[in-house]
Amino acid sequence: MKKFLAKAIALVLCFCLVAPMTAFAADTDAEVNYDSVVEYVAEANEEAPVDSMLNVKIMFTKVLNALSNFFINDLLGGILNILIPGSSAVLDYEEFNLDEYEGFYAGMDEFIDEPAANGVWSLGYGKASVLPADFGEKSYAKGAYLPYVFGNEMYKDNEGNYEDLMARAIVMDDGSGRGKVVFIALDAMGFANADVRLIREALKDVAAQNNIVSINVSCTHIHTGIDSQGVWTDPVGVIFNNITGGEVKYGVERSFIESVVAGSKKAVEDALADMTEGKLYYSSTDIEDYVWDRTAPISLDTNMYKLEFLPEDEAKTPTIVATFGCHPESASYDWSDDGSDRLLPFDQKFSADFIWYTEEVMNAAGYNFIFIQGNVSTVTSGRGDSNDGLDTDAHSTAVRYGYEIGYILLGMSLTEADRIALTAATGDKLGVEANKNNEGYTVWYEGLPTVEAVEVEPVLNVKNKQFFVRIENNVIALLGKTSVADNLVLQDDSGKFYTVSEVGYLEIGDEMKVYMSPGETFGELLFGGDGAKGFPLPTIREYTGEDIIIMDLMNDAAGYVANEANFVMAGLQYNAETGEYDSDTWCLISYGKTAGTTFITHFYDVFDSVK
Repeated sequence: MKKFLAKAIALVLCFCLVAPMTAFAADTDAEVNYDSVVEYVAEANEEAPVDSMLNVKIMFTKVLNALSNFFINDLLGGILNILIPGSSAVLDYEEFNLDEYEGFYAGMDEFIDEPAANGVWSLGYGKASVLPADFGEKSYAKGAYLPYVFGNEMYKDNEGNYEDLMARAIVMDDGSGRGKVVFIALDAMGFANADVRLIREALKDVAAQNNIVSINVSCTHIHTGIDSQGVWTDPVGVIFNNITGGEVKYGVERSFIESVVAGSKKAVEDALADMTEGKLYYSSTDIEDYVWDRTAPISLDTNMYKLEFLPEDEAKTPTIVATFGCHPESASYDWSDDGSDRLLPFDQKFSADFIWYTEEVMNAAGYNFIFIQGNVSTVTSGRGDSNDGLDTDAHSTAVRYGYEIGYILLGMSLTEADRIALTAATGDKLGVEANKNNEGYTVWYEGLPTVEAVEVEPVLNVKNKQFFVRIENNVIALLGKTSVADNLVLQDDSGKFYTVSEVGYLEIGDEMKVYMSPGETFGELLFGGDGAKGFPLPTIREYTGEDIIIMDLMNDAAGYVANEANFVMAGLQYNAETGEYDSDTWCLISYGKTAGTTFITHFYDVFDSVK
């Protein structure tokens, strides 16, 4: 749905939009007829001065996209929302009291700039499977690109062991007495804020007993896990059931939600039991060869950020926390010909994508590992660099990518000699010795700079804010109000739809300052540039004056978060780097045009309140 289906819809819609515009161009020019608007603009570009070509092309996309938004959202989506009634789970916006909505953790009232007297880092790690107990017997929908793709088998790793879908958790404390902070990373596409609160509810007593003041749940955003958002399981059946007045049925299988809640609770409890004092180190390196932005305007954070916790007790296992923006979808591209003559022979096996294999490298080196999704935007894995010219299928590519990311994380601050020793000590999972002389093979450590690991002072600050956000996207409103998606949906007296979301601000020492975003934030809202033109707010780094990074999909699954000036549900963006038009369908999965303005306004409120 999110990629293949969205692009198919975009092509149909763009054709519908271009056709009438073509006729208009033909009718208004008595001497010249054009076969398409693209041809019309191309000829205009030939006649226009060079410095105005870009403006002509951008204006073309804006006109096309405005018509597309009107056709999809206002016309088709609006009509469907009028015709299709909501489920009984939809609540009254005017009567809903946000302050009484349970399961919100505001974080710390007071931020500190210096470590507390005798302050020291404590960190604990835990993980647990989130596969339902009946997985293997019962088939589950794959949270991928197409609905109704069911399976009951995980891929096996290179050692012959089945992969797993995990909840990984860390608990952090700076020794200041202001409270502990929890981060949970789920192997899932996304997790609605309403479901995040189910995890918090399960941890309520644990939090009270252990002075936990902030519980943050993110998703690794794998595209090959169990459907965690409802739209891939049985959308037609759920809508039919809920509009005919039966007991409310939700799109996400409740057995999976229950297993995620139970697994998350166990991971946090294990992390609390594992807590120990130690030192924390920060480092980062550029991995621009391993990530790329697939849609204009091109704007991405190519850095990988690492926190390495080394316990004072050498008998304890150290932990690496990694974050960088990248869709884990390398394993998503296989179309398996199993001889069944299925109409859509989509790969039915589940996988944790590269995350599982990065962790294997970490474990082989003696580390715990957690990956927290970064500024993901429309950034995906640069698959070619980890294929190394080898003949691999999609899943094998994810395996190699995961291994290579793991080695880069471990080797950031090492010399080349140490990296060679590391490769051998961990079983040379990339096959460097066997393949390094092959044409086209790239050795992971060659050319990788050595960066300093800086000790981080024990200063941990976090503050969260909850708020209403209007669901302007009628497609998402329809999925929510019919309970296909798990979002809390509220409707006001005028018929407008809302949900509840969260943003947060996090500081770890002076080295890591983080905007915790509920969606997939386009990089231009962080960095600025041409893609930020028309955005009604200053960009994040401009406003804060800090080298803030983003952790996306934190405490909600709000979809893409775009500059409203470039917002399109299915259309085109002009790519000035290639001179071509990129198809853009990402905001079909978005709360709406002004969601980015809403989220970042609330983030600035949080930032200002602690500065």
